[in-house]
Amino acid sequence: MQEFNVSLTDKPGELAAVASAVGDQGINILGCVGMGRSTASVTMVTDDEEATSKVLKDMGRDFEVNELILTTLSNKPGALAEMATRLSDEGINIISFYIMKMEMDAADVALTTDNPSKTKEILGI
Repeated sequence: MQEFNVSLTDKPGELAAVASAVGDQGINILGCVGMGRSTASVTMVTDDEEATSKVLKDMGRDFEVNELILTTLSNKPGALAEMATRLSDEGINIISFYIMKMEMDAADVALTTDNPSKTKEILGI
């Protein structure tokens, strides 16, 4: 699975343009976060990576693609801190993090890091 980090101009309608172009191609956004601070961007996970890449290229958007790592955490206090500490202790930087689905006893999460292969090894994936 991959995430798409798309550069935007920090002005009204930018997120709408990208979301519309992706949706118009029948692509479902599964997870998404947008930021409008010093550099506007939207980072999303979709159900069709090849089509998403084509849509963004056709729009002339600058974007990068990162490997998304899926795992499950216990739904209890400190579970995220425990995972983040394990990665940090090994010198791994978390770049992005999503809660994809939350249930009573577990949370399905996705993350990108600066070392995907070592992250998967540490998390037993």
